[in-house]
Amino acid sequence: MIGRRSPILTYGLPLVAFVSLLGAAFSIAGKGGGRPAIEPRPEPSAPGISRVSISRNAPMALIGAAGLVEPSSQEIKIGTDISGTVARVFVAPGAVVKRGEPLFALNASRAEATLLQRHGEVAAAQARLALARSRVAGLRAEVQVAHTAVESAQAEKDEAMDLVRVAGVLNAGATITSREITRRNNMLRQANAKLSEARARLTVATANLALFDEAGGPAASIAVELAVVEQAQRALKLAEADLELHSVRAPDDGMVLQVNLRPGEFAQAGALSQGLLILGRTDPLHLRIDIDEADITRYQPGAPALAYERGRERRRASLSFVRVEPLVVPKRSLSGQALERVDTRVMQVIYALEAEDLSVRIGQQLDVFIEVGQFEGRTMNVAESSFKAEGGEKVRD
Repeated sequence: MIGRRSPILTYGLPLVAFVSLLGAAFSIAGKGGGRPAIEPRPEPSAPGISRVSISRNAPMALIGAAGLVEPSSQEIKIGTDISGTVARVFVAPGAVVKRGEPLFALNASRAEATLLQRHGEVAAAQARLALARSRVAGLRAEVQVAHTAVESAQAEKDEAMDLVRVAGVLNAGATITSREITRRNNMLRQANAKLSEARARLTVATANLALFDEAGGPAASIAVELAVVEQAQRALKLAEADLELHSVRAPDDGMVLQVNLRPGEFAQAGALSQGLLILGRTDPLHLRIDIDEADITRYQPGAPALAYERGRERRRASLSFVRVEPLVVPKRSLSGQALERVDTRVMQVIYALEAEDLSVRIGQQLDVFIEVGQFEGRTMNVAESSFKAEGGEKVRD
């Protein structure tokens, strides 16, 4: 016989479960109903065009663009003329340097050894030049000795010629013998030979003196030694220039924006995608504004403009027109808006940014609004009164 199931278990347990579920739902609803959800309210990234006017009595039409903060000298990517291992880095990011100050140095042990060798070559060449010039006194003495020898040989020749002449007027056999006449003729020939030899030696001595004596004009041997000295000095200058290339110096006044090398690393010469150091003049700062190709015809050079920090409407500054880049280029700096295209082209306009108005960093993007319309007679800088006319003012954190 099968036992019957209790009615309490059949109907009571589901009823209890339903009542418990209903109570839990009411409890949860009661606890969450008194606290409304609060969402953060961010500041607008840029003012509404419908309520902003840059200057008084200006048209309401504006050109909205993105601007990139950059140094007034643009970013100077520092490289090196020669490759080598970095020995020392003299600067850090944020350092202010003057033109000609060292930035970093490469290992120059080989260049220093070459420089010492070139110094030795210059010293040796100068010593040879001094030695060549010191020979002039001795060569002049040799020329004088040669002149004396020529005069002596000339005298002996004159004496021999006189003896031969006397023998010619005497009769052979009675007064003078034939042998004596022959002897006197031989003496004359010897005197002629000695005179020729003395004259030859004088010629050689004079020629040697001419090679070194600078009093009578350019001396060939001295000129050669001078050329050797000059060549050694040029080699020394080349070694000094090579050693100087191992120390990279600042090409202009500015601030070190980025350092991309450390001691012990290998610095590659040539064009690099990333500079070893990045330098730039930060006084003043410039704002490179990309104006979309659709707005190029609306823009007038020198139009007043305002720059805003993104997400902070009240942090804004006036801009001063600098120049318009003549070449329209593909757009590279994107502001993140959904309607932006990467295949569009932009005209780049440069404005000077008053650095004290905004606490901006180089490379930071700002929202820029440029006035469209006639603005003849107005200043390119937005007047302070224009901010107050719109109920805004420049503030700082």
